Amino acid sequence: MLLLRSLGADFAAYVELRVRRRPLVRFARMVGSVPSGWMRRVLLFLVLVTGVLLIAMFAHTPPLASLQPFTARSLKDLRRSMVTLVVSADDEEIASESPRQRLYELPEDVPRANRTFQSPWSWACVAGRCERRSVRSSRISLATCTAMCGGNSRLLWPKPSGRVDLGTDHLVFHWQQVELSTVNTSNQDVRDLLEQAKDVFMGNLRSLVRAPNAKSRSAVDSFVIYLSAGAVQDARLTLDTDESYHLQVLTKGKHLEVRIIGKSYYGVRHGLETFSQMIWWDEACSKQGCLRVLSQASVEDKPAFAYRGLLVDTGRQFFSLEQLKRVIDGMSASKLNTFHWHLSDSQSFPYDSAQFPEMARWGAYSGDEVYTPEDVKELATYARIRGVRVLVEIDSPAHAGAGWQWGVEHGLGELALCVDQQPWSAYCGEPNCGQLNPINENSYKILEGLYRELLDLTEVRDIVHLGGDEVNLDCWAQYSNISAAMQAQNMTDYHVLWAEFEKKLHSRLIKANHGEAPKAVILWSSPLTKRPYITQYLDSSVHVIQSWGGSNWPDTPDLLEDGFRVILSHVDAWYLDCGFGRWRETGEAACGEYRTWQTVYNHRPWRDYPPQQQHLLLGGEAAIWAEQLGQASLGPRLWPRASALAERLWSDLPSSGYTTDESVYTRLSAHIELLRSRGVRTEAMWPHWCTQNPGKCL
Repeated sequence: MLLLRSLGADFAAYVELRVRRRPLVRFARMVGSVPSGWMRRVLLFLVLVTGVLLIAMFAHTPPLASLQPFTARSLKDLRRSMVTLVVSADDEEIASESPRQRLYELPEDVPRANRTFQSPWSWACVAGRCERRSVRSSRISLATCTAMCGGNSRLLWPKPSGRVDLGTDHLVFHWQQVELSTVNTSNQDVRDLLEQAKDVFMGNLRSLVRAPNAKSRSAVDSFVIYLSAGAVQDARLTLDTDESYHLQVLTKGKHLEVRIIGKSYYGVRHGLETFSQMIWWDEACSKQGCLRVLSQASVEDKPAFAYRGLLVDTGRQFFSLEQLKRVIDGMSASKLNTFHWHLSDSQSFPYDSAQFPEMARWGAYSGDEVYTPEDVKELATYARIRGVRVLVEIDSPAHAGAGWQWGVEHGLGELALCVDQQPWSAYCGEPNCGQLNPINENSYKILEGLYRELLDLTEVRDIVHLGGDEVNLDCWAQYSNISAAMQAQNMTDYHVLWAEFEKKLHSRLIKANHGEAPKAVILWSSPLTKRPYITQYLDSSVHVIQSWGGSNWPDTPDLLEDGFRVILSHVDAWYLDCGFGRWRETGEAACGEYRTWQTVYNHRPWRDYPPQQQHLLLGGEAAIWAEQLGQASLGPRLWPRASALAERLWSDLPSSGYTTDESVYTRLSAHIELLRSRGVRTEAMWPHWCTQNPGKCL
């Protein structure tokens, strides 16, 4: 009892210290002065009452089997209903306590009171540049300032190649007011594509809205976009497709009218993409923000190059269909038009072929890491609507190991040679090795079947990529049956055997394409595409060479001089996987230092080529090989560097090759925000402060 009385006295002293001049102090003092006899009676009474209550509760408790666990919702409701005792203090001792000593804590799920964040910052156009300054009222957002300030191409990426006239007036509108109408378009396939393009446009428009319940007042009564593709009869994207467009925005009273005219579906789609960049979310508009659009604009535009590509490697790492769709979204916003799908490599074969299911069964990393025919068709359709062709490559004869091992078991002989052979460095550039058997007709038969499936699924028939790089002749040379076959045909040079492989594959390709010869059969640059072999064994009217060597190598000038069409993919400028060190213990890193977006942007090798050969340049392509590319890294590794490539290939603006104009930084920064609004993950190009303070970081 003495202990209890002592505790009561201590409690009274503690409470008096913590909450002076409160009634609780008097109660504590009373407890400390109670005699020990009375204290025993009180404690006995409390024990009896507690026992009775426990018996009553047990009698009314349901069986354990009927008890249900708390749901997430009931737990959340319980936490929100908690009443927390908050003890306040007037004295300095309590006020000086650290946060860790406080007697209360807010539950994690309890929403904090809504508060309005009122930034003092506004932007004003000063000498063609948005300048940040603090104001007390009438804020202008950075997005609105950018729309009014900085020249005629201030909002657009890639910058149009023709005449541009952007007004500075803008209007508030609601996205529900927008109507899209197809006019003067005769082909039904083109009309169907335009209907789907309308849905994409509206989806992108809604993605800008940050406050769906914003109550801003619209400044327009009607907002109509007219789309016209004329008399074009082909809905496919080919190397001859006219992708030009004319865009006009007019305001008549409270009626906004937009007209986009193209000579193909793809031109109209590009115009719609350009117009979408004339719309922005203004966070400083009313209380919650609003959508704004330029009230006047005129654009004449067309691409500098017909082929504007981006390669993604799914042979070394698997990327989900949704991840590949986000790549297509970024390409669409940047007007890149060719998704080069490096589908397989020696490490894996992820395509689950309907005709040859053994390929994926033997070659996929797992059953969850495969692309079905339905996946390929879905991606191709998704891309076509967004102005992108899907060009599938099954690399051969090299880079073919995993997936080709099943031939002997099924009575087809060895389909691939040197598969996983050691030491790998003697037979290929990186493990796992593998190279198709050039004297086994079943290898050609399987390739024919695979390409037939893929061409039918993608509907891309005028242009085909066969791979054809890094063939290791030592691999073939170690097989006596290959040497004997060469002797029977009086062959002494393994390059001739390689050329014969490409010739046979081309014949099979025509069969796979239902008897139609593709207008462009692409091969990677290699020893076979060098002199003297290229002019002896390849046809300049058929073959296109994708030149991937260094920009100072003689490969590209020689190809142009020999009359071959070329796609540029110079490793020292447009390989986006470089700069992450070596992934093997032995050997050097694959391709040196990191390629910045400025390096990508300023690469203009055609300046050094003779004018009479310029027509042979179909365009260019950036490549991202996947040895060190993780699932979460795909988007940030590509963007904004692939956007830099897009403007180089679309408008090919003059560049010194060493410095980048300030307007490029400003426009690219705005383009990154656009990509992010559409769910495309990007890398940062600089501290965000630089975006908010244009011109101060250069």
